[in-house]
Amino acid sequence: MASVGFVLHTGHPEADRLYRLSQGFLAGRGVEAFVAGSRGAENFPDPIAVVSIGGDGTMLRSMAIAMELNSPVLGVNLGHLGYLAEVEPEEIKSALECLLEGGFDIEERIVAEAVVSATHAKHRYLAVNEIVVERQSSGHVIRGDVYIAGHFFLRYEADGIIVSTPTGSTAYNLSARGPILSPQANGLALTPLSPHMLFDRSMVLSPQESVEVQLAAGPNASLMVDGTVRCNLLPGERVRITVARERVRLIKLVNIPFHQVLKRKFRLSDDPRAQDD
Repeated sequence: MASVGFVLHTGHPEADRLYRLSQGFLAGRGVEAFVAGSRGAENFPDPIAVVSIGGDGTMLRSMAIAMELNSPVLGVNLGHLGYLAEVEPEEIKSALECLLEGGFDIEERIVAEAVVSATHAKHRYLAVNEIVVERQSSGHVIRGDVYIAGHFFLRYEADGIIVSTPTGSTAYNLSARGPILSPQANGLALTPLSPHMLFDRSMVLSPQESVEVQLAAGPNASLMVDGTVRCNLLPGERVRITVARERVRLIKLVNIPFHQVLKRKFRLSDDPRAQDD
């Protein structure tokens, strides 16, 4: 039997209601709904899609699960900005109908890979949004020697160093005044977080250029992947960040250009005269 997996915003009553609504709608069409990532979800291999019901945080979890299942992901927005989730709650039935009929496009986006060379082991992490080497306590900066494409670039003294994907360029990177990248871009953005130094600019790199951060003498740091701390970094330890071989696939029901989504989210006016006020 065909199936669709759902990832729900934890503790959000509206997410539970929409899931039950979807469950009944899909059952009437001979498709089984299940909560992806939960116990028993392994009984539903190869779902048609993973549907995220929540904000961008839920969407990040959904994309990680969808990559594991090799399925595309569709976002239903219960958050505020909702850059990644394009379907509003009242549209969920029509969105599921399009899903079953194949009336959608697939947009592939790159994923970042972090390989940590720690004292006792190596670890690999994937990030849809960003990988951040950041300080563990206030009042101290971290010192990180940054290598780009294998060549030493600069020692950063900052609260942190953000390496974001195009998808993540509108998340933490944007808050740190980093560049906004088109989702179709294939490179990464390197942005220092509150740098204590003269050079404070972001850099946009090609997909072939790696970023390697080696923690210099001084305070320890944390490695944060898509908002979750994954491990600690000690002086001398390294993390190498590249574009991963994996891709995340987003279901697009409406072909709205990314810059138009930005205008809507930032409530930018269509009237150029309004920008002169």
